[in-house]
Formats: sequence, structure tokens, C-alpha cells
Amino acid sequence: MEKDQAVVAGRTLTGDSASIHELAQGVLAGAPLAFRVRETLANHELAKTLETLRHSESDTSVLRTLFPESPDTTGVAFLPKDRLLSPEEKTAAAAAFAGVLDSGDFTSGPAVDSFEGALSEFLGAAHTVATGSGTDALIIALRAVGVGPGDQVILPANSFAATENAVFACGAEPVLADVTLPDGNLDPASVEEHITARTTAILPVHLYGRLADMAGLRAVADRHRVSLVEDACQAIGVTGVGQYSDAAALSFNPYKNFGLCGKSGAVITGSAEIAERCRVLSYHGFVPGQKNIKCETFGLNSRIDNTMAAIGLALLPWLSLRALRRACLAKRYIDALSPLARQVPLDVPPFAPDHAWHLFPLVFHEDGLRDTVRTRVSRSSGVETDVYYPVLTHQHETPLREKLFGDVSLPRTEQLNAHVLHLPLHAGMSLGEQDRVIDALHDALRAQT
Repeated sequence: MEKDQAVVAGRTLTGDSASIHELAQGVLAGAPLAFRVRETLANHELAKTLETLRHSESDTSVLRTLFPESPDTTGVAFLPKDRLLSPEEKTAAAAAFAGVLDSGDFTSGPAVDSFEGALSEFLGAAHTVATGSGTDALIIALRAVGVGPGDQVILPANSFAATENAVFACGAEPVLADVTLPDGNLDPASVEEHITARTTAILPVHLYGRLADMAGLRAVADRHRVSLVEDACQAIGVTGVGQYSDAAALSFNPYKNFGLCGKSGAVITGSAEIAERCRVLSYHGFVPGQKNIKCETFGLNSRIDNTMAAIGLALLPWLSLRALRRACLAKRYIDALSPLARQVPLDVPPFAPDHAWHLFPLVFHEDGLRDTVRTRVSRSSGVETDVYYPVLTHQHETPLREKLFGDVSLPRTEQLNAHVLHLPLHAGMSLGEQDRVIDALHDALRAQT
């Protein structure tokens, strides 16, 4: 295998979502696995697996080789915690932790720089600053681009609370704009309508792992001379992340596509100045490399621990292989469920190259159908589904709700939130489990028609 060269059906396989998208299509179509894989740590297990499959004389299909056997259980769990990591990943994480135990380098240590370097290499980022959580990454990125008390930051309402909380943590005010349908990502036109003299930054979320309209948002940011920071906590490896923004925040929470054994995250940026600010802000305002010497008035204790960085290095080799599994599962869902959209008012997402498939959404147009289907698949087949996020930012009963969001109107966001349902999809899911989900949905919607 030649280093740093990769071809899948005439394209370079770097491990980003566009190349994983093409590879998944080829795997599902039974296409020949003619390729070379770019040598990065994050691609290691994918390259090894595909090389083995290419030379295998087994009659077992490539697709079934990529996935674990179905567990001996009834029903289908939405996200089983005991299967967040494969047995091989658990072994690697345990060995990494054992190494840290022997060294005693629990907080600071060599794994931090190595982990940041490996992430930069895979993501094509000029600078990576690893943090203690994805929330910390958001706070640090916003502060690094200049967001402070009294400022306004425009963001969507259909995200995890960390997005709005990061704005509050800067002393700034969240301003909510509407989304486009059916993807649910921040609408550049709605953003522009909400810009004021106090707007300092725009904070899009790549909802469920699908890239927002970053070119459109960059154009709005440039017209109004405001910063653009990405909440990419669901979108590691997605083609285009970091291309248009000043900085992007990632999360390595155990439930994310690349999940570690605790809280952790990172900021990626193309700006050396912003990266330097992130390093200072993430560790008590100290001069980088000079502990206890401050150059900023304020800083957080938010650098990633050496312990978690060591585990990250141990788990990083599986990142692209996990991404391929998710993409294959997403395509199988789309192929199996798209016919239902011709029978009932239902949106099935397109199989897109700028998607990490952190979550798989279905959108039911008919009021009440989402909840009916959810109940039916649970009772008949033990299939767990979920709704992300059940309460929108402006609908939480919080002390500042009326003051900040009393006049907020987000018709498209509210429409999506009332009708979306999320199906089980994770890297440890078996094909048999997915088939049970598909069968349960067909049965539930057949009863509807």
C-alpha cells in the first residue's frame, strides 16, 4: 500500500464523509474493493479491514463482514451503553488507561499533543486544541473570536442545551433564527433578519451530523462583519467542517460518533491567532507552555486530560471504520423506508455526502402520526426510538424565557420538532437489528394505511 494515496472508484479515500459516502455505496452495491487508503491514524482499522476483505476468499458478503452478529436479545435498543465500544476498542482503551496509570501523567502529558496532532492530520485542520468537553470547546471558540458580555449570538433552537449554554457562559445573549426544512439546519435568510448592532457571531449546528449551509452563512457573516463558529459536535469527519468558519467545536462524548470514555472535545481552526487564544483561554489564561504565568485576566480549566487524550489515541484508529458502518446503515434505512414515503406523508432523509449520520431522522407530516408509530413499534417489536430534542430552546420553562424568547416565532423549527422521530443507528448495530426496525416500521405504517 503506497503511503498517502487512496482511490475508491476513482476518488481519494481520505476518511472524510464524502469518501465514506462513496465507499458505502460501493459496498452496498457489491462493487469491487479496488482502493488504497490514505495513511492516517483515524483510517487505520478501515484500511486493514478493507485490505483483508479485498484478499478474502470467503463467501461471506463484505457488508456482513463489516457488522457484528445480532445480539441474543429481544427488541432493539436505541443506543445500548454496553456496546458503545467494540470488544477490540475496549481492549485498546483499557491498555491506554493502564499505561497512564503506570506513568502517573493523569492531567498533563505527552498524549495531549499527540492526540491533537493526529486529529489535525485526519481532519485537515491547521490547528486543534483538545478540551475537557464539547461544551468547553464551544465556550472557548466563542470567547476566542471575541464574544463577550452584552453581545448577541444567532443560533438555532433545535439543539442540545450546550449550544445556548455556551453563549450564556460568555455573558452573551442567544438570538434564535429559524431553520430550513426538512434538514433542520440554520437558515441563512432567517439569520440575516435577526442581525443587530450587538450581533458578534453566528453559531450554526450541523443537526444530526448533516452540514449546514456554511457557504450561505459565511456570506451573511462577511456582509455584516461578524464571526462564524460551528457547533460540529455531531459532525466529526464531515466534509466541509472548518472550511468556512473561524472555528469549529467537536465533541467526543461517549455517545458521539467518535466517543471516548468520558467528557472531551476540541476546537479546530485555520487561524493561528484563534488557536493561540483557545490555548490560553482553555488553561487559566496561562501563557502556552508556561504554567502559572498568566497573559489573560481569565481562563478556564478546560484542557483535555492526558488520560482521556491517551484513550483518544487508542480509539482513533477505528474512527473511519465506524463512519463506514453508520453510512451503510443509513443507506439501508433510506432504501428500505423510501417506498413508505409514497404511501404516507413522510420525509426520509437523502443519502448525502456531507453527513456523519449521528442520528437518523424520519419526519411525519401528519399530526400525531409520529407518536402513534413510536408506540406501535415499541409495543409490537420492542424497538426503541427517540426524539432529539423534545423541548426547543425558547420553550423551556426557565427564569429568562419571557425576557429573551417571549416574542420568538420559529414556525419551521416548531413544525419539524413536532413531527421528527429518530431510529436506532450506531456503529455497534447489527444488520439483523436494523432489519427488525425496518420490519416494525413497515408493520406500523401498514396499519395506518
